[in-house]
Amino acid sequence: MKKTAAVAAVFIILVLGCVSASAAADVAALMYHSVTEDSSRWGDYTISPEQLDEDIQYFTDRGYITMTATELAEASMADIDGRKILLLTFDDGYSNFYTDVFPVLKKHNAKATMYLIGSYINRYGYLSEDEAYEMANSGLVEIGNHTNAIHHTPVEQLVGIYNNPNSFFEVLADISSNGEILKKVTGKDITSISWPYGYFTAELDGAVKERLGYAISFSTEYGVNKYNGDTSYPLKRMNREYSLSSQEVFERAEERF
Repeated sequence: MKKTAAVAAVFIILVLGCVSASAAADVAALMYHSVTEDSSRWGDYTISPEQLDEDIQYFTDRGYITMTATELAEASMADIDGRKILLLTFDDGYSNFYTDVFPVLKKHNAKATMYLIGSYINRYGYLSEDEAYEMANSGLVEIGNHTNAIHHTPVEQLVGIYNNPNSFFEVLADISSNGEILKKVTGKDITSISWPYGYFTAELDGAVKERLGYAISFSTEYGVNKYNGDTSYPLKRMNREYSLSSQEVFERAEERF
């Protein structure tokens, strides 16, 4: 009898171990930039508020829950195993995030992550300090790092800079200083990063997490993620262009899971 019980216990442990090892969530990270009612600007990186509203409704109707980037990184896999998670990520910090996106988020009680460039704050067309602070403390918006001076650098030059060992600490310093700017503005620790133009190196991405303490990062590599809790590599995102419907975005996501 004892032998049977022992075998059963071992079997249960093995089964539980397999479940744990294979735990995963379907994570669709949508990448937005500008959202505006101005139809003359709609295109590959600019959509209307109505489209954002439709996206959120469409995905939530199909069982997706919204999370911020760091909430995902800190979630227990036991809690999100088998779940469908939608990450609404926005790059650059345009002022219409406050005027056109934030009301939609509040309408749906949906969460999003906005990646800001510190030197752009308070510029015309970009978020003000007061707006960033309000949203960062709303419970709906996480403010993330989108670098500072690095973002002014053409991508073809970034390739050389990122692969130059002599520039390694300069890049980390830029990211660190931008994080400090954002923390001062929002009063929150900055724990996620979106790489400008999606370009990064494994060494830099690892250093941002190990040296600067960031929990998660994102590239612009198109695709979706079968997420198992591993944040050691940037997650993929899907650029949300104006020409797609919510259904097409959803179907594209489903095809790639």
